[in-house]
Amino acid sequence: MGPRSRWLGPEIPKEVSIWEDPIPDPPAQTISESDAEALKKQILSSGVAPQKLIAVAFAASSSYRGSDKRGGANGARIRLEPQRSWQVNNPAQVQEVVSALEKIQKDSGKQVSIADLIVLAGSAAVEQASGLKVPFTPGRTDASQEQTDVESFSHLEPAVDGFRNYGQSTNRVTTEQFLVDRAHLLTLSAPETAALIGGLRVLNQNWDGSQHGVFTKQPGTLTNDFFKNLLDNNTEWKSTGGEVFEGIDRKSGQKKWTGTRADLIFGHHPEFRAISEVYGAADGEAKFKQDFVNVWVKLANNDRFDLTSAASKSKPRL
Repeated sequence: MGPRSRWLGPEIPKEVSIWEDPIPDPPAQTISESDAEALKKQILSSGVAPQKLIAVAFAASSSYRGSDKRGGANGARIRLEPQRSWQVNNPAQVQEVVSALEKIQKDSGKQVSIADLIVLAGSAAVEQASGLKVPFTPGRTDASQEQTDVESFSHLEPAVDGFRNYGQSTNRVTTEQFLVDRAHLLTLSAPETAALIGGLRVLNQNWDGSQHGVFTKQPGTLTNDFFKNLLDNNTEWKSTGGEVFEGIDRKSGQKKWTGTRADLIFGHHPEFRAISEVYGAADGEAKFKQDFVNVWVKLANNDRFDLTSAASKSKPRL
């Protein structure tokens, strides 16, 4: 059902239960656009690497499940148990980013939630990497640990997350199948899934900092290099016998890249390959960058049931 803001009818109970994943009501007044711009400057000058700002914002947003409307960035539960301790979220990184944002919140004197600051920080870092404007809609609030059922939320922890190259295939389900399942939970279309993967890889967003799928010579800059180098005919992909493949230069025989099953599926599966060819084309970078920004905003707003669909969703189409 999701939060009680989605409930209908005259029989909604007055008592708020913890299984609702409650969060405080949104503020009557939110920060202005000029406030947001000032906060972004403070965030980017805080000394925290943009890569980490993006990682924590994505970790918060990608906890959303469209199946039962749980998770998401609203509530800032990424700073609470159990999410802050999930291995995929890199607990030390979460602590560093949240601590920096809490200081900015205190020093700014603005009525802004940590949830909004987490999303704003990620958006500021994406703007820096892409050169594009990333829309931001304030109004999130912060849940408390007392409002969070640790045992219940533990079931949201991903065993495999192809978006961050976390985990591996099982005897029954392959990594790329886990990826498609997770994309479905995030309510992503095939083009949105491809755009998100392509952007996260060049922005160096693997959970453990590995270079699998980082098919670029300029990591941290939003480009369509992931698709161009994945589809390069001069590269031969060879299995290492596990989850990882090596991209070998056909002329020199030298290893150029490494990638996982979750990476190479975008050059193998017919639908994903067609999308990759659009994004990897000589004139495809501008479209890719805008589509990545669109899906980034969609993720951030997936759990903003107080927004209109137009404000929270923008699907890239090929």
